[in-house]
Amino acid sequence: MRQDVLGLIHAPHLDGLHMTTDFHPSLQAAAVAPDRIIVNGLVVDTFIGVHDFERLARQRVRFDVEVDTVAGYAHIVRATGTYVSYADIVEFIEARVATGDHVELVEMWAEDIAAFVLRNELADAIRVSVQKIDIFEAADGVGITIERRRGATGTS
Repeated sequence: MRQDVLGLIHAPHLDGLHMTTDFHPSLQAAAVAPDRIIVNGLVVDTFIGVHDFERLARQRVRFDVEVDTVAGYAHIVRATGTYVSYADIVEFIEARVATGDHVELVEMWAEDIAAFVLRNELADAIRVSVQKIDIFEAADGVGITIERRRGATGTS
């Protein structure tokens, strides 16, 4: 295969320029599609709900979290060793459950998780789903999905 087709040949007209997404299609694709950290199907027993009966017993709640990372995430991880930790997300949720505190709304849980994750500078956006999974026999779960982005109102 020809070297100039691969972009590996010296091109004097490009001297002094650095490779950017303008010059290589695979880098353009990478810039459009962020790396995504996921926590899927974390189920905990917790006190949640606005009704009096919901204060008396724990309920099973499912968490699904997707974190879009900043551009160049993989390079940053390799160069610095810093990263977005799915373990930190799981531990944040489990630690909150361990307090035994009552949370009134699934929306509150979702907002708190989003705020926690977006404190990490390598997290650019987050989608959090929080569902009560035993409320209706005919439904796998009921709840909310929120999406937040760094720099948007109310976030880091």
